[in-house]
Amino acid sequence: MKFRQPLFLLAMLPVVALVVRAYVDMIRGRFSGHVAIPWRRLWGFHEEDTTNAIPPRFWPVLFYAISAALFVLALARPQMSYQKVKRNVEGIDIMIVLDLSASMRIEDFRDQNRIDTAKQILRGFIEGRPNDRIGFQGFSGEAVTLVPPTLDHTLVLQALKNIDIGDLKDGTAIGDALATGVARLKESTNKSKILVLVTDGDSNVGSVDPLTGGELAKGYGIRVYSVAIGRDGRVAMPFVQKDVFGRQVKTYQYFDSSINPELLRQISSVTGGKFYRVQDDVKIFHDVFTDIDQLERSKIETTEQVKYEERFMKFVMFGIFAFVVAFTLQHAVMRVYP
Repeated sequence: MKFRQPLFLLAMLPVVALVVRAYVDMIRGRFSGHVAIPWRRLWGFHEEDTTNAIPPRFWPVLFYAISAALFVLALARPQMSYQKVKRNVEGIDIMIVLDLSASMRIEDFRDQNRIDTAKQILRGFIEGRPNDRIGFQGFSGEAVTLVPPTLDHTLVLQALKNIDIGDLKDGTAIGDALATGVARLKESTNKSKILVLVTDGDSNVGSVDPLTGGELAKGYGIRVYSVAIGRDGRVAMPFVQKDVFGRQVKTYQYFDSSINPELLRQISSVTGGKFYRVQDDVKIFHDVFTDIDQLERSKIETTEQVKYEERFMKFVMFGIFAFVVAFTLQHAVMRVYP
């Protein structure tokens, strides 16, 4: 067991001092005094029980001290370790970079929008690669790393599930996304480091030029596998609005969609990766995963991971119980008169 906030244990010192003081007073006879105990026979006391080894007045003090000690331990947040994981595997380091711009809401996959389609495929990709360190990054007008490369894929899947369009400022900053992904992979000593870029548009904002981002990845030996998702031409963008009765109604706005596949092809080519175009057949996504499977793997040794379970609530409950016992002893069982 360990304590998350051990400094709170210093509050135990006054509690110990209180118990010591009460014990000294008991030894010196300062707890002597007339004690009226209701229902003597019920509690097992007799008239001759006037000189007990431990005076009755000491018991409430003792239980108050126990209650205070338990509350202090609860504040220190005791935790119990219940799982240790240490793994040695062979895999590759992967950074998934997903476009979260507004155009990813376009529905051109049988009434399913681009973002949901990408999430569904990426979820299966992550679940099928238990031996690879995988990180996750979202981008639109800015790029944010949500999970660095890790073997704890539960974190990656949770981040993939929670992130949504609108969480970042709008736009498509492909260059910034590449630079941020490279920053997460450049220190890796793995033989194979790849960045999977999933986007549906052309770069229109950002401080880093996309081709510069590609050169940066090449310099660190990182291959970029870029996936252009969605089709060109007339597409439908859904909007949810309220009608005159306050009900939410889904409407569509139609416009021409334009993707820059040549830019993505250049980025992948310069880094030694590959470019894929997914318009209506999501099975092409699986070609990405098949090609990644051919890459050389390195041995990966994870550091020891320890998960802790909070135990403070048990101390709180026992502390309340001890307080109730002390209060009952003081005010109901034993009535002390000077």
